Amino acid sequence: MAQFHLKFEAQDLAPHVMLVGNPQRAEQVSKLLQGSRLVNDYRYLLVFTGTYEGERLSVATTGMGAPSTAIVVEELCNLGARVLVRVGSAGGIASDVDAGDLVVATGSIRDDGTSPQYLPLSFPAVPDADLLRLTMEAAREVVPTAKHGVVISSDAFYRNYDKDKMRLMMQSGVKAIEMESGCLFIVGQFRGVRTSALFAVDGSVTKDAIKPESAEGLFKTAEEQSIRIGLSALVRASKAGL
Repeated sequence: MAQFHLKFEAQDLAPHVMLVGNPQRAEQVSKLLQGSRLVNDYRYLLVFTGTYEGERLSVATTGMGAPSTAIVVEELCNLGARVLVRVGSAGGIASDVDAGDLVVATGSIRDDGTSPQYLPLSFPAVPDADLLRLTMEAAREVVPTAKHGVVISSDAFYRNYDKDKMRLMMQSGVKAIEMESGCLFIVGQFRGVRTSALFAVDGSVTKDAIKPESAEGLFKTAEEQSIRIGLSALVRASKAGL
């Protein structure tokens, strides 16, 4: 049945869903789906369903941050979603990550306020192992130089970490910072659905180059690549029976 925020029925949703924060990105993805149909626009949480390479898929907008992501993921699960691949943007942290790069998350540091409402902070925020493998395979086919590693999920976009903490993150090999994957992995674990996440990098928070205008073209290319990777991962998951 229709949910509080997703006003459509279960039959309108594919079990394999791409998650995006930006509704404009959802529209961008929908143009790649055959027979794409808008099934939700309430609160501008756009959801489209169609087919890609013969597999029925959906793309859903989560909005920004962990609370909104948790709401949408909960309602998607209620409507029958089984596999969720997040395609988003992130800021680079590691010295080898910069605008235009792609990062697949192998785990997330939970610096958000929502995921502890589900599971304690001692519980690791990690993607589903099988879906992570398929996401990595898809990433390496599209972008052989795609990176993978731990990311930080933070609630406060406009608050920077102090230099000591950032130095520790870099020393520990953390690749990037974003706002949703930790919550996604935890809610997915709690609800028993498979999750993974990948990011187009739009700048570097450690090089004082946060979303530089000069790198907009690099980011747009990476964004398009990340969408293709996400769709490919979902197709692989569907064909594998996940």
